[in-house]
Amino acid sequence: MNERIVQWVLLRDWDYLQQRLDFTLVRRFAENHPTEQGRLDFVLETSDPMAKLAVVELETGINSRAKLEQCIEQVERYKRVTFPPYTVSHVVLYASDLTPNRFAQELRHENKRLGATLRTYQIEKVEHIYQRLMRELTRNAGIPLGPTAAMDVCYLRWINTLIKPFVDRGATELPVTVFFRPGGSSVFRSRTTYGVRKRLAEDFELIVEKGVNRRKVLALTELGERFAGGLVPDVLVGHAQVPPLSAEQRRILLESLTNGRILPCKSNIYYFLRFLHITEGLWVPKASAPEPSSSNDPAYLYRQLVTALLGKQYAWGTLREFLAFTCNQCEELGLVERLRGQHRYHEQVVLTSLGSRLLGFLELDLHLKREHLQIPLQAE
Repeated sequence: MNERIVQWVLLRDWDYLQQRLDFTLVRRFAENHPTEQGRLDFVLETSDPMAKLAVVELETGINSRAKLEQCIEQVERYKRVTFPPYTVSHVVLYASDLTPNRFAQELRHENKRLGATLRTYQIEKVEHIYQRLMRELTRNAGIPLGPTAAMDVCYLRWINTLIKPFVDRGATELPVTVFFRPGGSSVFRSRTTYGVRKRLAEDFELIVEKGVNRRKVLALTELGERFAGGLVPDVLVGHAQVPPLSAEQRRILLESLTNGRILPCKSNIYYFLRFLHITEGLWVPKASAPEPSSSNDPAYLYRQLVTALLGKQYAWGTLREFLAFTCNQCEELGLVERLRGQHRYHEQVVLTSLGSRLLGFLELDLHLKREHLQIPLQAE
């Protein structure tokens, strides 16, 4: 287990962290904080007026001379970091079960010289907490959301390419051949493009497919008819190839998202909002992001988290697109906002007030459904 995963676990199990530090903690003050003396692992606010902030240098096993010297050198540098007007203490927190006794003794001697506090934790305990947190990602969310659908759909507005022919013809039902006809003129030249956009519209319950073989038709549902009625008129679209979502269309998609029927394309959005909530929106990979190849790469932890959350092993390219495309869709609906930072390979994304409310509604709805199933089982 690498240091970044340990840090993630400790900062989420407040009781265990307080127990190991022997401080009464108030809040997390900073995490991975860059300074002129290096990047601080995390800084905690305590209730002790004599040491209001605790700068924590986190280590896993100190099992070599090089790691011992590096730890001491970091503490010496971090001692020069101040946070006026706060009083500051410095703590080295390391895994006792991965550190040989001879290095532990030297570390105690050096920390006494430096005036730093020494605290320990057990990596075995952290591993147990990590497994518990992974299980709680799904168990505490109520009943399962259902499967996701990794599709080549960058934007929800692409639904309008399927809806516009209904509006242009003033119809509520159209033959499938209008949308896709092999070798002929139709809205979509590619069967894949047609299939993906049809699936998107179906999962948001805007259309249904009826009939068999050559008599298949696509029909607008009641929700789909309202969605078609909200299409931005051609005169306002200008040269845009795909009409943007109108305010009314966004309202209808949100109505579909909250109707209690969770289909794969809806699940994508719900899982993404959960991922942002759990990770505080610190990491959404850009198209240029390379696959994390080392457990020391911060992206490695986030990849593990999203894989555990989805319950699927996506290839790196598929996972990267899944997160990026779903982020686009959430942004269209006003659920998230990108923070324009200088990160080379990832973006920071935060939930808007609407996104937070939608996620809260989802969690409550799933809890209620779980109770509806489980309460009758308590009868004796």
